[in-house]
Amino acid sequence: MENNKIIVGFVFLIIGVILAGVIPSVGTDTYRKTVVTDEAVDISVAWLNSTDMNNTYPIEIANAPSGWKADNCPITSVTFGNSSTDYTVTTDYVLTASTGILTVENTDVVKLGGNSTLIDYTYCSDNYQTNTWGRTSIQTTMGLFALAVFGIGIAILYSIWKESGLMSG
Repeated sequence: MENNKIIVGFVFLIIGVILAGVIPSVGTDTYRKTVVTDEAVDISVAWLNSTDMNNTYPIEIANAPSGWKADNCPITSVTFGNSSTDYTVTTDYVLTASTGILTVENTDVVKLGGNSTLIDYTYCSDNYQTNTWGRTSIQTTMGLFALAVFGIGIAILYSIWKESGLMSG
């Protein structure tokens, strides 16, 4: 009987340690926004002719918000430009954060920058919890669950040690 308790105790202990390390990273898209770095954006479609850009031509980024995200979680932390120059928002480009639509302006910086541009931004995944209290409770619940499993393992091992006389009290 004592051998079974030892095995169960160690199993709970090992599972608790594993969960304590893994659970906080599982489902991070529910409480952390996703960061996109260096998404390629081809602006060649926005050329009117060989010398001018069409500042009304819509270019959609890959993770454009839709549905509830358009109002509750628009695109943030935007940096747009080519590999050597960051363009200036409203001067060189405009991004509508609620739709993910980018338009480039007819400026020398954009025209001389080439067609290969990169954009960095932050967006919400489909599972993102927009309420602060919801994000906090998800993280807390997962952490407490891991600690509970770890605690059960320690309690079982403590009872074995106490019964065997290794611990007094």
